[in-house]
Amino acid sequence: MATNVTSATTPTTAAPTATGTSSMNSLADTNTFMQLLVAQMQNQDPLNPLDGTQYVSQLSQLTATEQISNMATKMADMSSIVDNLNTSVLVGQLSSMIGQDVTWTTSSSVKDDDGNTTTQTVQHTGTAQGVTITDGTPSLVVKEGEGVTTVAVGELTLIGKTGLENK
Repeated sequence: MATNVTSATTPTTAAPTATGTSSMNSLADTNTFMQLLVAQMQNQDPLNPLDGTQYVSQLSQLTATEQISNMATKMADMSSIVDNLNTSVLVGQLSSMIGQDVTWTTSSSVKDDDGNTTTQTVQHTGTAQGVTITDGTPSLVVKEGEGVTTVAVGELTLIGKTGLENK
């Protein structure tokens, strides 16, 4: 009969520990932990009570889990701030290019008569007119001939003049 009592209490006492280690989100708040702790104390075998160090161990695991969750939240906030700063700095740098001559390249895939695909690279030049931000990504607005186009920062190959244009 003692075997039945022990086997009946083993799953009850093991469940909070297994839950505490298997899913960080399921024990992410103090209320859930306290509910599990009370249920564990109510259902323990009075002839074979759990060691008090297990409760302290579970409490420290909860605290560590909460701190890691808080740190992850703060890191996400910090990442957002850094992204906003990077965008602001880039907008400032692009704004200083207004009125400057810029050169950029574009690439496109072209199929020949035989169906072979080749990449064609074209070099463009124009004068920076302004800065635009689309989906949080700044680009340069450039006047090229009679038209205006948007040029991504990664496409820029030259800002200003090289001095070799007159030769």
